Amino acid sequence: MEALRDQLAEDGGTTAAVLAAAIASTLAAAASAPATLTTSSYVEAADFAGRVEELSRTVEYLQILAAGAVDRTRTQAITAAATTRSARSWITGWDNGNETLNETNAAWPAGSVATPCVARPVPGSPADDGCKNTAEFLRLRLRIGLGEAHRRIHLAHDILPATTLTGDPAPPMREHLAAALTPTATATAEATPNLSGSLSGPVVASRAGTIISATLDRLKHHATVETLDRIEHDLTRTAATADPDFLTRVARRWADTLDADGTEPTEEALRHTQGAFIRKPRHGLHRLEIFATTDQYEHLATVMNTATNPRTTTATGTGAGAGTPDTKPDNDVWQDNDVDLDRRTRSQKQLDGIIGALKAALTTNALPTTGGNRPQILATINYHDLLPHHPATAHGTYTDADSSTGFTTGAGAGTGLGTGMGAGSFTFTGPVAATTLRKLACDADIIPVLLGTHGEILDLGRKTRLFTPAQRLALTARDQGCTFPNCTIPAPWCEAHHITYWSQNGPTNAGNGTLLCSHHHHLIHKEQWTIHTRNGIPWFTPPRHIDPTQKPQQNHYFKPPPPPPQRE
Repeated sequence: MEALRDQLAEDGGTTAAVLAAAIASTLAAAASAPATLTTSSYVEAADFAGRVEELSRTVEYLQILAAGAVDRTRTQAITAAATTRSARSWITGWDNGNETLNETNAAWPAGSVATPCVARPVPGSPADDGCKNTAEFLRLRLRIGLGEAHRRIHLAHDILPATTLTGDPAPPMREHLAAALTPTATATAEATPNLSGSLSGPVVASRAGTIISATLDRLKHHATVETLDRIEHDLTRTAATADPDFLTRVARRWADTLDADGTEPTEEALRHTQGAFIRKPRHGLHRLEIFATTDQYEHLATVMNTATNPRTTTATGTGAGAGTPDTKPDNDVWQDNDVDLDRRTRSQKQLDGIIGALKAALTTNALPTTGGNRPQILATINYHDLLPHHPATAHGTYTDADSSTGFTTGAGAGTGLGTGMGAGSFTFTGPVAATTLRKLACDADIIPVLLGTHGEILDLGRKTRLFTPAQRLALTARDQGCTFPNCTIPAPWCEAHHITYWSQNGPTNAGNGTLLCSHHHHLIHKEQWTIHTRNGIPWFTPPRHIDPTQKPQQNHYFKPPPPPPQRE
């Protein structure tokens, strides 16, 4: 590698000419590439992409080499200019850094010198060019970002040979990384006087080199020199065969192994950054930004992943297990495993997991109370908008059951309330569609309220529970979880749903109820899926655009079907 670098640097003019020719060849290739790739095959296009990538790695090496050279020569020029200035102690403080030959003449400004002098400026210091450092100079000169300039300079310091105080050459700081980022001579290089065809390009891109360098810098206080050398060798070998994303994961694994405790944020830093921040809604969706510590994130991730359980996808023909039937029972209705029932993205499932956990928490008495009452979601809506098909009653019935949602429903006294504007109101969010509140009302406390002409409360009724605790226990014992096909959400996180809506005079009993998770409860209320019971078991019929045959389906996750009878 040293011989190769010396050969390239032997004649600066030759190197510049080779570089100019390379630029011309690259531009010619770029001009002809569109027409060539239009008629190329898949293999030819892939080979072309590979050659371009190899070329880019070589160009990245030249960028690092150039950044290191600019940084080195700029520092040397600043030092030399400072030395020259300090020697001219008789110059006034108005010196601008430029001197002429007249000024260096001992007889100047005396007129006794007969030989005329031509004023020729001597270059000043690069420190006076307005750039605070080499990175700023590269940003202005090359039109690159400041971070990119710092990256190139830092990598140059790590992989390029250094010079000792005595002027002797020293090996690179990262020898393994330097070998992977530098073009190398092939076996025929010594026999070939011309460099063409005797070199192989770098095997690692400079971005991967930066990942390795940053990892080693982080671990230098946590490992010995021998350990760091081993890590550098391992990461460099990984970078030569894998993509930067995988390299980042391997580097993080090394960092976690050697620095298990990590860098804990200070209390002052947490006060400035940690928390849950409510942002402005966009496109009808509310935004919540969370900055959490590792343990807080682990709690969130654990809850979110309950809704992204891979077992929600039923396997076919692979072993028996919960939710994975291998054979079909002898009946006329069966679940078609080829139909994709859950079209949510992973992000949607994770959000549903959080909401399900919050709803489960609201149904307990473990949360702090407010004014003697446990936390509830409170919503207000006109009674006739909430239950348009159900006759209003003066008092209704009630139970003392726990619930996660409380409703106040009002009937106007000569105010036109109840004519059906179709909207309600949440305590924190504000206006909300009546369809949303009807879904919540399936598993909520409803408190009738009589409102006066100006909206004042004239009479406050008692809360009415749609499913009693005993009925809820019966549904839990029967369903054990969400009954929608292939869903794995357990019963404590589910909501009780009337198969025939209560607003349509559906009875409140276990035969007319079923457990649904929050997502599938919302899906059922869109009224595209239908539910019916057979022998007390809920069956779901999909809409035609999902299953043209509309075969009723049921969830076998919690209750796998019995094995088929053995033939004699």
